[in-house]
Amino acid sequence: MSKAAPIKRGRPVDAAKREAILETARDLFFEHGYGIGLETIAARAGVSRQTIYNLFESKDDLFAAIVQESSGQITAALAELSPEATPRDVLTALGVGFLSKILSDRAVQFQRLLIGSAASFPTLGPTFYANGPGRGLARLAAYLDRETEAGRLAVDDPVLAAEQFFGMLMGHRSMRRTLRIDGEMPAAEIRRRVDSAVSTFLRAYGKPA
Repeated sequence: MSKAAPIKRGRPVDAAKREAILETARDLFFEHGYGIGLETIAARAGVSRQTIYNLFESKDDLFAAIVQESSGQITAALAELSPEATPRDVLTALGVGFLSKILSDRAVQFQRLLIGSAASFPTLGPTFYANGPGRGLARLAAYLDRETEAGRLAVDDPVLAAEQFFGMLMGHRSMRRTLRIDGEMPAAEIRRRVDSAVSTFLRAYGKPA
């Protein structure tokens, strides 16, 4: 049976301290894997273990917050919509942000960490998916549903369409990066791949003018 987290007491921790904990935990996960202890994270961040528990129920909860933050950055195009933004504008911004982030050296290193640690920490994979890719998929599906209701798209199954869009963006590139076959993708190639995926998607789901 896992040890219960200490009861939360005291004043709320300020935002700067919370960000320091997240940044420290992110770095230590990269350096040492998911087996790193909360005591080590607390010491590196210059806080007490109880301070971490004042913000996060467990290490899984801390990890989830890190993944949610990254997911929010990747899907920022869906959260910062202007009234004039067309589906092509939004999907292009989303695609460029997604590929730039997910194919970066740091993201690829993180994926390797997940693969190497998943067997030893059974909650790691589900926590990552629910707070990262799963959240991004749900956000895109919700956007596609809204655009369909507004008459700008014609999407019968928003979740399936969202999976198809992300799948077109990724292709085999993520696999080749993870296997150390390819290096980082140049910005021009990212844009070429995104433009192709968006055009293909809109041919399938766009409403005729």
